[in-house]
Amino acid sequence: MSNLIFLEGNIVTLCPLTSESDYTNYLKWLNNQDTTQYLEVGNSVSTKKNVQEYVEKYNNSKNLLLGIFLKNTGEHVGNITLHMIDGQNRSAETGILVGEESARGCGCATEAIKLILGHAFMRLNLNRISAGMVGENVASKRLFEKVGFTLEGTLREAFYLNGKYHDCYRYGILRKDYITG
Repeated sequence: MSNLIFLEGNIVTLCPLTSESDYTNYLKWLNNQDTTQYLEVGNSVSTKKNVQEYVEKYNNSKNLLLGIFLKNTGEHVGNITLHMIDGQNRSAETGILVGEESARGCGCATEAIKLILGHAFMRLNLNRISAGMVGENVASKRLFEKVGFTLEGTLREAFYLNGKYHDCYRYGILRKDYITG
């Protein structure tokens, strides 16, 4: 785990990834076709150099890429982003990957999303956060609905996977819904 804890919950800590980070788990997830089946990154092989360049790109921008670490063990189990931050319209996009199968279903993704939403709405004073997913990604759909996101639209046949097109869903949450929810 990074020495710097950016956000902390009961189950997870969200920490910046650096060029010195251990990318062993991250590379394992990115190169696992089951884990990345609904992600564009799953269409190619990832290397340590690719990952380092990706992390450096995020770190040199106003966007956030944070590792999700289990609080009790320090294990890196996933990543979360807050990107496409638009200060004028006070909006951003979020995405999450829980790569470690053992960390799925234990509440760490829910807590990570809540932490990033709290940061976005309370610290950055954003008004709207959106997220997208492939229609067949039931776990992602369930996660975003659980934390208060609302289905706002369907992008028909927007993702090509295994020889056919799949619909994608666009979800959003507003600051007022987060605060009162």
